[in-house]
Amino acid sequence: MSSNIIIFKLNYSGSFEEVAQESLVDNFTLFNVLTIYVPHQKHMYIWIGKRVSQSLKSHIPQIRSAIAREHPELQILRNITIESGLEPPEFLEIIGIEENILKSNIKELEIKLLPVLSEINRLKSQVDHYFISNRYEEAIMIAQKIITLAKGINDDSLEQDQINFIIEARSRARATEILQEIETLCKEATMKFDQFVKVEKYQNAHKLVGDIKQKYENKYDLSTIPLAQQLLLKDENMVYRLKIEQEPIIKGIENFLSSFEKSSDKYNFKEMKDFLERKRNVSQHFLDDKIKFKLEQENDRYHRIREDLVNEVSQLSSVAIKNMDSGELSKSLEIFEKIVQKLDFDDKYRKGE
Repeated sequence: MSSNIIIFKLNYSGSFEEVAQESLVDNFTLFNVLTIYVPHQKHMYIWIGKRVSQSLKSHIPQIRSAIAREHPELQILRNITIESGLEPPEFLEIIGIEENILKSNIKELEIKLLPVLSEINRLKSQVDHYFISNRYEEAIMIAQKIITLAKGINDDSLEQDQINFIIEARSRARATEILQEIETLCKEATMKFDQFVKVEKYQNAHKLVGDIKQKYENKYDLSTIPLAQQLLLKDENMVYRLKIEQEPIIKGIENFLSSFEKSSDKYNFKEMKDFLERKRNVSQHFLDDKIKFKLEQENDRYHRIREDLVNEVSQLSSVAIKNMDSGELSKSLEIFEKIVQKLDFDDKYRKGE
């Protein structure tokens, strides 16, 4: 063995750990990737075990650049990749291990691990089957058994592979649960939505869909779920239809309120009362909150002005009665004339009851 070779073992993460020369033989296993740097040649040999996992193999193309980055003092003119069982004589001379000893050690490991490896292969087939069938919990249980076996044979790469697989399977299992939850919810919501629309409770129907969108829009693309997409489309069609139907009604309300506010006549209780009563039931179907708020404001204003008028008339009536009791009939008549003026008892203005 060359006395100054530098040996690295590739980790699953893509990092390296240096291996002492005296333990080199023990590191020629079925699952390792070893890098041997020969300073006087400035050559780097990459040895790949027979059963190296795909995840570990994925780091091999980056080994040269990774080592050059972490150990800039090592100048690498050439790198040579060698697979287990195909070691050339010059490589065996560099590592100081005879060919028959290296092959014997590898063969012994294969025989010793053959039952375990066979079981792992069998379990991996089960994992693939369960995963493809969306039976994630069963796949996770089998993967956990593989992890136990991988630990027993010190296969860090296989162990990490299964850990990553479990993370992915759990993520998909959760996504499936959410999908089923959304489908169930949308199925029930569609029935409620149709019931609300049937009795013209459009706001309730629209809010029902809005609540579902708010709850899941950041977790799942609802447009990819047929039941959810159907519900969203129902809501969009309803909103569009109501907008067309209600636009002239809302326009008429806005015009009436605008002209009423601009009127120079006294506040017409009868006209406003009739208007508010006609629009009270209609407004419950509006999706436009602004016009509903405006109607509520006008309703409050109507009751406030009417109450002020009733109070004022009541006070004037009390004063007029007192004047009558004291014999001041002329003053009482003046007050009653004011009351008549307030109430505007003629054909044009009549007080709402």
